[in-house]
Amino acid sequence: MNQLETRTAEPHGPAPAEPRPQGPSLGKRLKIRSMVTVAGEVLPFFWPMRNFIHHNPLHGLEDLPFEQAVAKATRLFHARGYLRQAEYQRLMAQGSIDPQVLEGLVNAFVDDWLAEHDGADDDLRRLLRSCLLTELTQTDQPAPGIDVPCTGEVLAAIKRVAG
Repeated sequence: MNQLETRTAEPHGPAPAEPRPQGPSLGKRLKIRSMVTVAGEVLPFFWPMRNFIHHNPLHGLEDLPFEQAVAKATRLFHARGYLRQAEYQRLMAQGSIDPQVLEGLVNAFVDDWLAEHDGADDDLRRLLRSCLLTELTQTDQPAPGIDVPCTGEVLAAIKRVAG
């Protein structure tokens, strides 16, 4: 009988030492497992996608007009459907948004809005265009404590004046 067999055979003797596992320590293994878990987390359905779109975030809403699909997706997924106003302004400053295209879109919107509300006053048309272009290109989004009116408040005031 060798020494190991003698020790294990003794009923009250010390237990045999277990062989040490080869490889990283327990702490290092836990750290690796944690890193793999974090790296493997699923990306959220929506995030600000500025350049490359690998899937349609409005999938299943294609039958709706774009603005309605974005509004519905915003409610369903608790997501932000558009970039923040400051981000659009930054993109315009970088030249990614053409100010002339924006001005054309605002002009078309104002003309349509005035046609729907029986407003043909040129002064009102100029005021609306100026207010909307300023709101879109030069003002920040309202924040608590700032006395700058938001777009909704500006449009409500214009409607009251036009109405």
